[in-house]
Amino acid sequence: MAVTRRDFIKQSSAAFSIAMMMPALGLSRPQQTGRKILVLVQLGGGNDGLNTVIPYKDPRYRTLRPTIGFTEAELKDTEGNSTIINGEFAFHPALSELKELFDEGSLAVVLGVGYPNPDLSHDASNAIWQTADTTKQARVGWLGKYADSALADEPPLSAVSVGFNSLPRVLSASKVNPVAIRRLGESPFRVINTPETDNVVRAFRDNVNREFPADSFLEKLARVGASAERSSGRLQEALDAYHSSVIYSEMNPAAQALKTVAVLASVFPEATLFHVAFSSFFDTHARQIGTGEDPRNKSLGTHATDLKRISEAIKAFYDDMVEQGLADDVLLVTYSEFGRRPNENASLGTDHGSASNLFVVGNKVKGGDFYGLQPSLNATDFDTAGNMRFTTDFRSVYATVLDRWLEGGNAEEVLGARFPQLGFL
Repeated sequence: MAVTRRDFIKQSSAAFSIAMMMPALGLSRPQQTGRKILVLVQLGGGNDGLNTVIPYKDPRYRTLRPTIGFTEAELKDTEGNSTIINGEFAFHPALSELKELFDEGSLAVVLGVGYPNPDLSHDASNAIWQTADTTKQARVGWLGKYADSALADEPPLSAVSVGFNSLPRVLSASKVNPVAIRRLGESPFRVINTPETDNVVRAFRDNVNREFPADSFLEKLARVGASAERSSGRLQEALDAYHSSVIYSEMNPAAQALKTVAVLASVFPEATLFHVAFSSFFDTHARQIGTGEDPRNKSLGTHATDLKRISEAIKAFYDDMVEQGLADDVLLVTYSEFGRRPNENASLGTDHGSASNLFVVGNKVKGGDFYGLQPSLNATDFDTAGNMRFTTDFRSVYATVLDRWLEGGNAEEVLGARFPQLGFL
């Protein structure tokens, strides 16, 4: 069945269904031009910061978490190695790889990250984090805004989203068309939310050579279709051009996503911005620890499993960047839309909270240290919802990245205000 012009508009606009939007690009190993690459890693769902970087010496921690909280004796990985950092903090036992990076000085921890008047809705809080706008009015992402000013003349692979079927808001831009890749090896034509994939693809191809009014929606779609058509097979070529001795677990989706980043960063010299999403993994309302057979084993459970995936993935990616000669040019930053409540619930989990922590990884990071302050666990210091109060505005993290890392970055211009910078770079 042929797709009419009307169907073409309808089906295309329903999903803006192309996930890959890039021209044919030559493949070569990037030259060391000093370009700074940012990899933003989303721990979707609201990661429990208190059981990620653990204030194990604070007696209020164990009072608030009598079952899921860790004792000092339990802070050991599966090999029996301690994950204690100092006399105040320890990493979750699943984070042995990140503990190694911390000890080597390649990883820093930012404490108490949040924003004023926290919104505990996933969608609303994600919008705030991704646009850097606490009013929830912005439509352009903070990285998209940076890309519009610094990458407008670059090829589309300068900004890439990995792990989503569509672009996250953080990369939404006015002048730049970032690329969305779920996994390497997929066709650049991937139509979302429609059974008419073949017909829509055919429509794109048929409309490539047609003329439409300049700057119209149809003209843009035709250009996107032409770009995707010319790009068919380029990702496979990228895989063929990429060589590494680092092994990324096939069973770890986080590792496979960061392998995608490693491939593109290693092959395409224009690659600058990456957003990697691990969506809803960390929404641990129940069974945060244990299994059905062993419900109180803190080395098991959803949180331990997902932290281990992240820890292994980031370490593999870091090692790969060292092997590729890009370790000095790559900065990885994690984030999550909010933390969890300080107290455990009756389902051996934690509900939506506020302030949390994040990791910053890279050769140029002033690692092996903490930035910001740990929020108080004194109940009299909690907000009216019973959550910890943030001590570090998340926009201070962004301001530091924009002004001290990204080429041509201007934090005040992108964020709309001036925020204190942190010392991790």
